[in-house]
Amino acid sequence: MYLEEYRKARQAGLKEAKVCQARGGSPYLPVLDEILSQEETCGEVELGLVDVPLELIVGTRSAGRSRALSRSFLPLMEEDSEFAGKWIALCKAHMDEGICDPIKVYEYMHTFYVVEGHKRVSVLRWFGAVNIPAQVTRVLPIRNDSKASRIYYEFVDFYQLSGINYLWFSGVGRFARLQEAVGKAPDQPWTEEERRSFFSFYTRFSALFGDKSAKELSGRLTTADAMLLFLDIFTYDQVKDFTQTQLKSGFSQLREAFSVKKPLQGLDLLKGLLNR
Repeated sequence: MYLEEYRKARQAGLKEAKVCQARGGSPYLPVLDEILSQEETCGEVELGLVDVPLELIVGTRSAGRSRALSRSFLPLMEEDSEFAGKWIALCKAHMDEGICDPIKVYEYMHTFYVVEGHKRVSVLRWFGAVNIPAQVTRVLPIRNDSKASRIYYEFVDFYQLSGINYLWFSGVGRFARLQEAVGKAPDQPWTEEERRSFFSFYTRFSALFGDKSAKELSGRLTTADAMLLFLDIFTYDQVKDFTQTQLKSGFSQLREAFSVKKPLQGLDLLKGLLNR
């Protein structure tokens, strides 16, 4: 059974690698050391043990580990390799009792790169896990006036208040708007209960945003962008306790604003709401 899981995961990995090569890209994991060799940084910050969203783990710290896995952390090595044997053992451990040991990662510009635990990430992503515990070191980029830098440092400030690392906005000023939308003062920290409540709401909203019925919104907005629009229509105090049926009903108003019959008008409306 566990060998069959490896075979299926490897087949998917080889397929992904082939597609990447056909498009002229690398079939392997991005390497942070190579990225940082082209960028200016200004230090590192130890964040300690953090739950990291698996979808934000995009690469490896060093090149030595990059060729065993595809860009989605799918295995590429032969079935009789040492790598495959260890992957299969982790697969069994996950299915029998769960994988709890934290990995080690570096965070750079809101994406994560693995130092230790590549196979754990691979197995957990294959089985659809959402988070993994990790010891995180943040690499700080040089602060400048670029849009990317401004958004990133707004995220850093928001993270210090909230401890939330799964949100990302596509425009400047939106982390501060979210802080206000949930009823917090600009410099007011979040409590653990507030983090749990918000995560519950955000998870349920994400399920709607990821649904195929929302495809006219996705691709233009991040999930957090769409959520902020939702909080322009309803207050957070209202929606945080909404049932999924109530959320779905409210979400239809976003889709109406982005009607496929009037896409340009809908896009202008959404841009206006986000940038007001």
